[in-house]
Amino acid sequence: MTSRTLSLPLSFLGGGTCTATVYADGTPGANPYRTPVVVGTRTVTRDDILDVAMAPAGGQAVVLRPS
Repeated sequence: MTSRTLSLPLSFLGGGTCTATVYADGTPGANPYRTPVVVGTRTVTRDDILDVAMAPAGGQAVVLRPS
């Protein structure tokens, strides 16, 4: 497996701001199937694009809540 990066436009959001809680791949350890998870938050709008970088055998999850 290889790492990959996606750009996700948030144009589907309504007006105003949302808080995005992002659960992302951390720095890979010795075992590629035990990648640590890093949790972060940021404020986003419909004009933003989330850049999603995923480690090999990794992924991301994003929870969007109105601010």
